Amino acid sequence: MKTYDPKKVIVIFGGHEITGFSEDSIVTVEPKGDGITSVSGCDGEVTRNMDPNEQYTVTLKLQQSSSSNNFLSSLHDYDRRTGRGIKPLLVKDLSGSLVFSTQHAWIINKPSVEKGKESGDNEWKLETGRADFVVGGNY
Repeated sequence: MKTYDPKKVIVIFGGHEITGFSEDSIVTVEPKGDGITSVSGCDGEVTRNMDPNEQYTVTLKLQQSSSSNNFLSSLHDYDRRTGRGIKPLLVKDLSGSLVFSTQHAWIINKPSVEKGKESGDNEWKLETGRADFVVGGNY
């Protein structure tokens, strides 16, 4: 028997613990590179290709009411003004062994915002340099 607890997934960006995640999503971590690809020659000989791109795109999905929106918005503005918005990022599942960490992450842009009858979500997209990533299970 294994247990997953979404309250035990932590995201720390630039020393700030991100809070106020959406109802159905916390974080998405997606490799930007192709990993290992292969080609097969006319005679069937296969060559593997190692993509050197070790970057990731990380999406944080926050409720519009989250105070972390203020932090991320201010950090993005600071980066646009100074170019010094590259910060460490940690995503860790404390109820399992998933760990994603990098010393170099930045906000790509501010999210699109939609206001309506009910509160919605904001999707913040971050890009990273090289990162350590363990896709782990739960305890």
